[in-house]
Amino acid sequence: QSLNALAQPVYALNRRAEAEAMYRESLEILRTALTAGHADIAVNINNLAVLLRDENRLDEAEKLSKEALQIRRSALPAGHPDIAISLINLANLYSAQYKPAEAEQLYREALTIRRAALPAEHPDLARNLNNLASLLRSQDQLAEAEPQYREALAIRRAAYPSGHPEIANTLNNLAGLLSDQGQTTEAELMYREALQIRRLSLPPGDKAIAASLNNLASMLRAQHRTAEAAPLSREALSIYR
Repeated sequence: QSLNALAQPVYALNRRAEAEAMYRESLEILRTALTAGHADIAVNINNLAVLLRDENRLDEAEKLSKEALQIRRSALPAGHPDIAISLINLANLYSAQYKPAEAEQLYREALTIRRAALPAEHPDLARNLNNLASLLRSQDQLAEAEPQYREALAIRRAAYPSGHPEIANTLNNLAGLLSDQGQTTEAELMYREALQIRRLSLPPGDKAIAASLNNLASMLRAQHRTAEAAPLSREALSIYR
C-alpha cells in the first residue's frame, strides 16, 4: 500500500506517467501478496482507473472500475461507503462515455448508500447529488435536476464556511439550470454570489473567475442588457489571455 499512497501526491502534481507506473507496481504486489478479491486490491485498482479515465483511456478504465466494484460488492457488507465510491467512479466513467442511463442508475445507488451511511450534511453526499443533477441536466431533465442541486447547495452551505469555493461551484451549476428554465431573477443572484465568492477565495486570474464572469455576461446579453454584460466579458477575456 505504500507505493499506492506515494503515487497519489505524484498524480496530484500531474506526473501521470510516473504515478501510473507506481499504481501498477503496487497493484502487482498486492495481487501476489493478498487473496483474490481482497478489499485492499480494490483501493489500488480504483486509483489506477481514475488516472486512466483522466487520461481518456476509457476502455481500460472501465474494465478496472468494474473489477473494483465487483471486489467491493463481494468483500464488504451491503451499503458500505466504499461501494458507493466505486459506483460513483464507474458512473463518472459512463458519463464520460455518453452512457447516461447506466451512469444515472449507479449515481442513484451510490446516493442511496450514502444517505444511509453518512450524516445528512456530509460533503460527499453533496458531491453525489451534484453529479446526479449535472447528468440529469445534460439529458434536459431540468425539473428533476433542480431539487438535487438545491439539496447539494444546502448541504455545502451547512458543511463549509461561508465563501468556500465549493459553494460557488454549486451556485454556478444551479444558476445555469435556473437560467435554462427561464428563472433569470434567481439565476442572476446566484451567478453574482458565485462570482463574489470566487473573487474572494481564488487567486486573481483564476479560470473559475473567468467562467463566472462569462456565465453572468451570457445571461445578461440574453436579456438585452449588453451594457452590463460587456465589461464582464472583457474581464473574462483578459483572464483567458
